[in-house]
Order: sequence, then structure tokens, then C-alpha cells
Amino acid sequence: HVWNYAQALPFLFPKLERSMRTADYVYNLRPDGGMPFRIQLPLGIGHWNFRACADGQFGGVLKTYRDWKISGDTEWLRDLWPMVKKSIEFAWSPENEDRWDPDKSGVLTGRQHHTLDMELFGPNAWLTGMYLGALKAGTEMAEQLGDSDTAAEYRAIFAKGKAWADKNLFNGEYYIQRVDLKDKAIVEAFAKDEVLVQGGNTMSAYWNEEHEEIKYQIAEGSSIDQLLAQWHASLYGLGEIFDPEQVKKANAAIYKYNYIPLMRDVYNPCRIYCLNDEGGLVICAWPEGAQKPLIPAPYSQETMNGFEYSAAIHMIMTGM
Repeated sequence: HVWNYAQALPFLFPKLERSMRTADYVYNLRPDGGMPFRIQLPLGIGHWNFRACADGQFGGVLKTYRDWKISGDTEWLRDLWPMVKKSIEFAWSPENEDRWDPDKSGVLTGRQHHTLDMELFGPNAWLTGMYLGALKAGTEMAEQLGDSDTAAEYRAIFAKGKAWADKNLFNGEYYIQRVDLKDKAIVEAFAKDEVLVQGGNTMSAYWNEEHEEIKYQIAEGSSIDQLLAQWHASLYGLGEIFDPEQVKKANAAIYKYNYIPLMRDVYNPCRIYCLNDEGGLVICAWPEGAQKPLIPAPYSQETMNGFEYSAAIHMIMTGM
């Protein structure tokens, strides 16, 4: 999932980048369509024993689309398509333990692991955007390969999800996460899955018993990655994932709220990648009056170059 921020390799060494797609779909895709986000070496020794990562899994679909367009190698795409298709449809598979989108709504509503090493619960623009991007890329790939029924299904799900996201995830200034932080039942719904998470079970990892609140969420924060999917889509010629005017406003909001001119002026309990008189974009920021979780998404106060590059490039692409 961290490779969602790297765009030099496919354009400089496209064959090498395509080999990563092949490795992922041939060796790293589980039989149920989920893809662990740490491929095991040597290739073929089996899967890493942790569930799929939403941004990584759908980012892989977007990158397959990109690498096909760069290479023009439709036979390469045809060979991978059954696995790519399976990875998209894992979103609504009954075997998906995280229940990402069981109703084919085009919106991720379940438990969503991500590159900040925790899970988000409920709809959010960052991860739903990556899902929408995968659906749109999947539509074009399916059409090219003559899989018209699949293309029609993906197109319909995408349209439904995009409309909902534009209407319900944009707060007038930027895109947010819709979650009731006080709803213990959201976490309890996944508690029977006792896969260890940071040394504890689901309830101990995600429910703050003392303050009765879900941990590690974004809520009404401004995430540096809220438009990550649109950046991918714009780079690849895939078109709209979110409403263009809302995207411009959201990019302006990321600069307004996430950019810190002097890092010495803000508290950062996380890793120090930017300090003293340096400035940068933090991973997540909460404007005054916005609902902020008591224990927010991990690394929120950090500044990381890969995130910054994608956000800055996208700002330039939208005229900033």
C-alpha cells in the first residue's frame, strides 16, 4: 500500500513495474480474492497471515490499468484479468471478513485496513475513492477484453458510489469520514474475529473503554489522502472520481489546514520527519470546531515525503 505514492518506476522502468503486478496477482492473491499487503519471499512460499488492505488492494487495480496503458500489452492484461477481477469483487464477497461493500453500493462501509497501519470504520473519501478508482479502471479493462457484463456491473456500482460520496462525504470544504465515534456496536460487529491487532483483540485495539469512543479514526479531519484516488485517476487519464469543483476546494483545504509553515510551532508525539524551521503537510488536521477523535488516526501529526509529493502534484494539476 505504501507504493500507491510512487510513480517514477512505471514510467522509467515499465517492464520492472509490470513484474510487480504479475508477482502480486500470481503469488500474493488469496483464493478468496483478498490480497495481503506484504508479499512473501521467495515467491510461492505462501501468504502473509494478515487481512487485506483496502488502499493497497484497490491501488493494485489502478496500477494494473496504468501499466497496461503505458505498455499497450493487452495480452499481459488478459492473463492477469481473472485475478484482477477477483480482487475487485472481493469488496462484496461473502468471504471478505471485513465486509467492505456487501451490498455493492460503491461505498466502503466495513472495516478497512490502510497504510497508516490501522482500520477505518465506515465511509471515507480516501479508501472509498480508491475503490471507486478500481471500479472505473476495471470497467475500462473489462470493456477492452470483451467482458461486457462485468463492465456494465462495475460501471453501475461506480456511478452509485460516486454520487453518494460527492453528496455525503464532502462537508462543503473537504472530504471527511462518516462515523459515529460513540457507537460501540460498529467495533463489536467485528469482535468475533480475534486476529491480533497491535498485540490485542479487536475490541481492545479499537474501543476506548474509558472514554467510550472508537480509536484511530479521522472523523471530521482533513486527511492528506482524501483525494489520493483522484490523483491516480488524473495521472492515468481515467477521468473523474469525485466532483471536480469539490476536488479543487478540497485541495485548497488540504493546503489551508494540513500545511504547517514552522514545525516547531506544533506538537508531534509521532516520528519526527520534519522539524524546527522546516514546513510540511501533516497526515491529518482538524480545523477548529471539527470533530476530532480523542485517539486519532496514527501518524496524524507526521509529515512524510511520499504523501506530500502526491498531494502537491495534485494541487498543481488542479491549478494551484
